Amino acid sequence: MRVRLVAAAALAILALAGCREGAPPAVVVIDAGEDSTPWTAHPADGVVMGLGTDAGERGRALRLDFRFTGGGWAIARRAVDLELPEDYTIRFRLRGEAPVNTLEMKLLDASGENVWWRVWRDVAWPADWTTFSARKRQIEFAWGPQGGGELRRVAAIEFAVTAGTGGQGTVWIDDLELVPREV
Repeated sequence: MRVRLVAAAALAILALAGCREGAPPAVVVIDAGEDSTPWTAHPADGVVMGLGTDAGERGRALRLDFRFTGGGWAIARRAVDLELPEDYTIRFRLRGEAPVNTLEMKLLDASGENVWWRVWRDVAWPADWTTFSARKRQIEFAWGPQGGGELRRVAAIEFAVTAGTGGQGTVWIDDLELVPREV
């Protein structure tokens, strides 16, 4: 009887150790949307833009208001210090009330001159909260003196609404997360 208990305890300990070792890496919350003060507005000339918080899916969400008087963009930027794992997904919840336009998510290195991005063109903004995601393989080098390569550390993240049809509207972003993936 005692041998069975010792064997069962040893198996339980091994199982627990295996669960911790084999457990997926933890999700990193980049921004929960509760506070807009870490975000700064960077509109193009001729674009009116405002940032704030509003009701989110749970709690608060980042609110980005824009009005295009021609072409241009409305950028919300947040400084971060984010080391990227070998493979990952960046995901966030979004809804909007706006004409069809383009959504860009940009990742900047410490120089601020090298930019990687994921672009969603002709976005018909969902009225209900919807998950948007970008896997590592979908994020491409956009421009900068580095000329390409792999981004390992992110110093800033941006969301840009760029004029497609233009107009004015509001986009809400919530629960911005880095999700490590198995290699």
